[in-house]
Amino acid sequence: MSGGVDSAVAAGLLLESGYDVVGITMKMYTPSRPAHARSCCGIDDFDDARRSAAVLGIPHYVMDFEEAFRRNVVERFVSDYANGRTPNPCVSCNNFVKLGTLAQYADRLGARYVATGHYARVERRDDGPHLFRSAHAKDQAYALAQLTPAQLARLVLPLGELDKAATRAHASRMALPVHDKAESQDVCFVEGGDYRDVIKRLRPEIDAGGAIVATTGEPLGEHAGIAYYTVGQRTRLPASSAGPRYVTRIDSATNTIVVGREDELLADELEADALNLIRPERFASDETPVRAMIRYRAAPAPAVATILDGDRVRLRFERPQRAISPGQLVALLDPSTDEVLGAATISAPA
Repeated sequence: MSGGVDSAVAAGLLLESGYDVVGITMKMYTPSRPAHARSCCGIDDFDDARRSAAVLGIPHYVMDFEEAFRRNVVERFVSDYANGRTPNPCVSCNNFVKLGTLAQYADRLGARYVATGHYARVERRDDGPHLFRSAHAKDQAYALAQLTPAQLARLVLPLGELDKAATRAHASRMALPVHDKAESQDVCFVEGGDYRDVIKRLRPEIDAGGAIVATTGEPLGEHAGIAYYTVGQRTRLPASSAGPRYVTRIDSATNTIVVGREDELLADELEADALNLIRPERFASDETPVRAMIRYRAAPAPAVATILDGDRVRLRFERPQRAISPGQLVALLDPSTDEVLGAATISAPA
């Protein structure tokens, strides 16, 4: 229970369905934001979660997960930016904290399931768990796509069939104190609104300047640190009379930002590692048709997936994709349904 409306309603719906529910709020860092800042884990959120649990009549505990969160989320976030990649902290949190450390605590409690307020669906069938996107605009299956089948087998998602309006209606019906609370939007541990402040505090050397060059190798200027840039970015670049320039590549080995025209952001293929297949039987052939989401909220694009050695995959798109960013998750969907078949972490466009 994060202190928001989604997790509170999830707990309430489970209770109404006959589950024995225990509310857990994870203290993942020491917050300093003002009350009701638009992200989770602020100073007031623990109290909001406690008040919601009291209304529901369920036990509520605040557990210290700071070490697991620091090691598996914050340090990975900083390391990715330091290496010219664009990270997914929410994916890391789901994999390693909520369905990792929290699941281990659930084992000690004797709890069979872990439930969250994500908008996605898990179906348990004879052949194992199946993950599906929500039918509504607030779909969050992308952020769960790198969970293993074993993790998905114990995940319960009570909001999978709801939209946000329906969730708030349930919160009002249950008289939950968070029924009208503003939705969190920021990366939870980024206080003050700028992720670069976190990176500079933990990795001061990230401000080392370097060259900005064209795709031809022509020097164009200097940058103040590669963590200030992501693929597709147009700001913080030298002025040009030749039209807009965009970051097309970040070379951490040489501390170089490569920029080019917008059409130079397009790529037909990508390679990705850290492959997780929820439904491995669907990838039995050398070339498997899928739809791929290269970032959160991206429209699924038709592609062909080829499993490479180890835990890598190559995707060949039907149409070129814009700004394929190393470090981002690529979710693999069934070509004709909303089922999520797996995911991997983008290593490079190809």
